[in-house]
Amino acid sequence: MSCVSTEPRFATGWTLTLWYLLLMTLVTGGLLLAGDHLLGKRLLEKDRQLVSTLQDNYHRVGQDAGPDKLLHVLHRDREFLQLSHYRLRFDAPDGRPLFVAGNPLPGQTAGLLDDGSWSQTMAIGDHRLHIALEAGPRQQDLARYRLTMLQLMLPMLLFSLLLVAWLTHSTLRPIQALILRVASLQRDGLEQPVPLTASPRSELGQLTLLFNQQMSRIHRLVCGLRHALDSAAHDLRTPLTRQRLSLEQALSSDDATQWRESLLDCAEENQRMEALLGYLLAITAAEQGLDPAHESDCELGEILREMVDLYDMVAEDKGVQLTTDIAGDLRLRGDAQALRQAFANLLDNALKYTPAGGNIRLQAHRQGADIRVRITDSGIGIDPADLPHVFERLYRADSSRQSPGHGLGLTLVKAILDNHSARITVDSDQGGTRIECRFPGS
Repeated sequence: MSCVSTEPRFATGWTLTLWYLLLMTLVTGGLLLAGDHLLGKRLLEKDRQLVSTLQDNYHRVGQDAGPDKLLHVLHRDREFLQLSHYRLRFDAPDGRPLFVAGNPLPGQTAGLLDDGSWSQTMAIGDHRLHIALEAGPRQQDLARYRLTMLQLMLPMLLFSLLLVAWLTHSTLRPIQALILRVASLQRDGLEQPVPLTASPRSELGQLTLLFNQQMSRIHRLVCGLRHALDSAAHDLRTPLTRQRLSLEQALSSDDATQWRESLLDCAEENQRMEALLGYLLAITAAEQGLDPAHESDCELGEILREMVDLYDMVAEDKGVQLTTDIAGDLRLRGDAQALRQAFANLLDNALKYTPAGGNIRLQAHRQGADIRVRITDSGIGIDPADLPHVFERLYRADSSRQSPGHGLGLTLVKAILDNHSARITVDSDQGGTRIECRFPGS
């Protein structure tokens, strides 16, 4: 089954820009309508005040000087009324118009007229005065407002749309880079990092950094797995070849004793392969993380003393002096059995590479809130060129190839300590090896 690679299509930027355009259009339209409504009410209120003021002035004239004087004043103000867009009618007691200015007014009508004019009516004695202000100037003011707002809002809308398009493109560029990187995994492999197109302090920049870190880790794991498989295949090939040769030699003979020796050889080689596979499975299980069912409060000092008691006889038989300096109250949260296995491997390695007459010292104490465990031996040491690789699977230095083992002990130790958030460091020279494990305080 082949994978067909397709070029990613980026539609989110256009979608966000179009949604923003729609939202801004609705918001802008709403603001324009609200502004138009409020301005219309304000201008209408202004017309009402102007009509009321003019009506009050004429009312005082009519009350103080009489209708005839008011009629004289109206004739005098005719030009002013027409220029100011007033519509006025002064009726006699019998309803006959004595004076008319502007367009005719409907009789006995007050308030907003059909053409938008504001009209008010007032009685002056037996006479009646009708005054209205035409809607033309008010509507012209509204039209100028609408035109001005459109001239301002359209460029602002266009500018904001371009700005949002640019911001959207800049914001989505790291995500697009991630998508392109994921799409190119099959072609380019895992080692190519995603270019950092956003600030490392931003969320997208941190996402890019985390993605690159995870891809680098996956790349290391894949390379380590490939190396482990190659090494495991190489290490398994030797015992399988021995088994085959031993069986072929036994089958070519009728001697039952030789058959028995061949079966014993096969059993021994199977035991070696089983140990190798057991180590690999243990490392894989350790790399999956701590099992909550096995996690508990542990006294690290007691675990270390148990391991020292376990290897004390071995050290004595080999002629190696094993001393300890373990403080009290070294409690931590972890898997006690896994910790036993880790420190057993470290002590086993120290005994394996320390010759007779040498010494091994195990120290454990608190340093601030941390717990520090140090194992020092006077063994053959580790070549500086081999130090960076001591925790790799199936890696064995040239000086250790003559000793039994698979090169997985320190790998398992590293995986167990990583699960306990502990840091392990190795320092070595011709005077021996020093391994330090530091557990963080709770």
